Amino acid sequence: MSGPLIYYAPGAGLGHLTRALAICLPLRDLGIDARIVSDSPFSAGIAALARCPVVDIDVRVEAGLVITDAFPHGPRDEWRNTNTPLLHIARRLKIPRSFGKFIATIEAEPLGIEGAITLDGPIRLAPDRIRTRVPRALDRDGLTLIVHSGPPEEVNALRALADEDAVVIGPFDGIDYYPAQNLYARARRVITGAGYNAMADMLWHRDKHSALAFERNYDDQHARLANFYTQPVDGTMQAVETITRVWRASESGLR
Repeated sequence: MSGPLIYYAPGAGLGHLTRALAICLPLRDLGIDARIVSDSPFSAGIAALARCPVVDIDVRVEAGLVITDAFPHGPRDEWRNTNTPLLHIARRLKIPRSFGKFIATIEAEPLGIEGAITLDGPIRLAPDRIRTRVPRALDRDGLTLIVHSGPPEEVNALRALADEDAVVIGPFDGIDYYPAQNLYARARRVITGAGYNAMADMLWHRDKHSALAFERNYDDQHARLANFYTQPVDGTMQAVETITRVWRASESGLR
């Protein structure tokens, strides 16, 4: 193999990084040299917490396989314009984008893409996979949590859904705690946007979840809220097994 497996996760937030960890940590458990490429300001902290390599997006990396979970930027030219195998993890976008010729596409949510590998459930970072100290303010049962990394006006919109005192968790407004899914089992109620990770995590806690779809340039939260998985089946290892098969096949093809 000419290089490591790369999960390309550009973007300023936590969403791409969290999905990348959900995939890369079990891949590394299997002995695959999986690394994340990102420009998120949270990259260094996440890499230290998860003990998973995160490479700065400006650093040139020779890759053996590139996984794209990206918008609006597709894989870099040194991958797209060479023989580097590309695998796409597809999510719900307002306008589906094509970033090149993929050797496989995995549907991370129900999309109906012809020829794609459809997962039985969502990709998610398992609770307690990353263990971090819980702040005293969060270390109790029965809390109402607002979990959101968006701007203050969106946090306020989520506050309006709460009919009781709520604790806000987020890097910009409220308590900065990661990963928030470690708290959901103890919460009385959880209020989130309709981003992919929030919807995936709360599939196991539907009876306590309230979600509000926000406008995004690319992500279609309104459509996701109307059409997501309905059963709590974890599709993460199904995705990991598919990626592992593609990796092994690509590795064999280069020998």
